[in-house]
Amino acid sequence: MEFDILPECYVDTNVVATMLALEVPSAGMPNHCMGCNKVCGSMSSGKLSDSFALGIIDNDKMEHSYVQEFGVVGAKEHIQLLKHKCRRHFIIRINPAMDKFILDVAERQGVRMSDYGLPGRLKDFTKLTKDANAKDDANMKRLFKKLKGDVEMKTLRLVLAYLYNNKYSYDLDVLKNIVNQ
Repeated sequence: MEFDILPECYVDTNVVATMLALEVPSAGMPNHCMGCNKVCGSMSSGKLSDSFALGIIDNDKMEHSYVQEFGVVGAKEHIQLLKHKCRRHFIIRINPAMDKFILDVAERQGVRMSDYGLPGRLKDFTKLTKDANAKDDANMKRLFKKLKGDVEMKTLRLVLAYLYNNKYSYDLDVLKNIVNQ
């Protein structure tokens, strides 16, 4: 398990695991946290407070106070990379949330969700993504692999791989270039 990679939702865990495995096959499963508060708590005052950490959170209406300590490295329509001002902490913030991001990417790529046994309506898809089974859902994994070539999915893959491989030797200019391609 990758204890320093912290997705907040079940579907986030699946997306992150799938995208990271495409770039770093030896990577383990990310450390699923239940909600933004758990991600931010683990980073700000938990075991990871003095180490590298990467949180993956939705752009919630109520922003956790810890997120206010971060600055923007770069952004796309649905993805924003944030860096803590002092710590080796990063956040990938998905706008507005992972389920909407996935549906938008599928639509942009002309991929029919029904081909993967998944609903195409946000309300129905969100219901599935909130279920604990979404963390390992094989249909979702197949969908994410199909969507890997999308510009934002590529950004997500490359940021995850770069930070995984350079936890303590990252270059912010390289990250800016990845996000702003």
